[in-house]
Amino acid sequence: MSTSDPNTGFQAPPRPLHARALETTRRALSLAALLVSASLPAACTALSETGADGGLGAMSADELEGELMAILRALFPDLSDAELTEIVQKLDAEQILALRDELEAARDAAVTFSDDLFKSAEERVADRETALAAHNGGYPAALDAVGLICAADGAPNGARVSLSGVFAEGMPFDLDAAGVQVTVDGEPRQGQLRCARDGEPLDIVFLVDITGSMRDVIHGVRASIGRFVESIGASGVRGTLSVVTFQDTVGVDVEFQQPAPEDFLERSPFHPPVNIADADAVASLEKFVRRLEANQGADLPENLSGAIDFANSNVIGERDGRPNVIGVGGDDPPGTRPFPTLKNRRVFVAFTDATFHGDASRPGNSSLDPRFVPRRATEIAASLLRTGTVVHVSDPSWVDDTMTPAAAEVVDADFFARATGGVGEDLVAGYSLVDLELVVVAKDEGLLDIALDRIISTACDYEVQGAVPEGAAVDVTLTNGQQTTTRSLTAVGF
Repeated sequence: MSTSDPNTGFQAPPRPLHARALETTRRALSLAALLVSASLPAACTALSETGADGGLGAMSADELEGELMAILRALFPDLSDAELTEIVQKLDAEQILALRDELEAARDAAVTFSDDLFKSAEERVADRETALAAHNGGYPAALDAVGLICAADGAPNGARVSLSGVFAEGMPFDLDAAGVQVTVDGEPRQGQLRCARDGEPLDIVFLVDITGSMRDVIHGVRASIGRFVESIGASGVRGTLSVVTFQDTVGVDVEFQQPAPEDFLERSPFHPPVNIADADAVASLEKFVRRLEANQGADLPENLSGAIDFANSNVIGERDGRPNVIGVGGDDPPGTRPFPTLKNRRVFVAFTDATFHGDASRPGNSSLDPRFVPRRATEIAASLLRTGTVVHVSDPSWVDDTMTPAAAEVVDADFFARATGGVGEDLVAGYSLVDLELVVVAKDEGLLDIALDRIISTACDYEVQGAVPEGAAVDVTLTNGQQTTTRSLTAVGF
């Protein structure tokens, strides 16, 4: 993150520090790589002679294991001894020392970025409460959906009105079929209402930016996943939960407790979908999040569009002019592997403190590796509409950039919320319900504190009968017997 708040004048440290940290990491790993081919005793002896290992080579096997455990315990304080023992059994001493050098260098920069974001977030949350006091805390004062879109493909039954987060006077509201009326170009249309609370399964995917300034955000996500799952399950929502991380890379499925990826690519591990009702599977996902790091990042924008395309379509960029489906063919970026196909209606929740690389970003004007340049953002948005995917974006309220990716190198992450009917665009006094500052500050409550459970559990789709042409005028009227609200939309084609 390297940008300023026009209202407070907050200036985050420039991203070149990340680049310098990455170069330090590369040098450290290059030195460590010279030792990989040596046996453990010989390597430890050589390290001891040069002082590089602090005397590990003079230790017995038991003493060496104990010292390596101590290094890992300091390096990964959130992991259990059982998890640390697992790492010791998988890695040799040189690899553990390389991890230490790499992660410590990256963390030095990450702490600076994250601490500055946290200070700004505390101030912004206080300002936010004041600004929204006259606006019902940012919630609709009357019956309304906080996210709304009509997607139409021109087929006889190809129109879908997606309503994300239905509230009345600040409280979540459960719609029923009688409470929704739709007209298309002034003509009343019948349709079928399908809501998350009715048991229709959802595939919920957390897309997490893991660059340096996101350290406190990851703590917030980590602390609240269990409570989020408990709350969303109690609301009647069924389905799966998964996590996809991203920096400028995506799909590089190498955890931070493993040796650096090939070519020193940034790590971007993911966790496949788990059943929300499966406690053991959810515990595995929580363990995955607990092992995440927030480091590196060479410039301001990140590869959010690539992460969305990967989670939705298992695609990373293009090859020979066509979407590059991972696992099909032999030209996939090193370290990547396929993301499982999602089978249900999809809800993506992106956490990022940065913009994303627009269509004009190419190697030479950004840090994007050619192998990770995503498809055009409008193509990705169209694929989201085809699969019925809604994207909620939790980003800083004060980051407001262009939303026209075709003409820009740097684009506001809220583009994907606007394009899919999700929540994220800062509409009420410059704030949304899911501002990233809330996640940063509310470490213990995290996701629940930004109302995600209520937004997701009250979401509905209204399947409109009959063809709806692109550009048609669509009026959606909601009623609860006491209040009536009509929203006017333009049908978006895909």
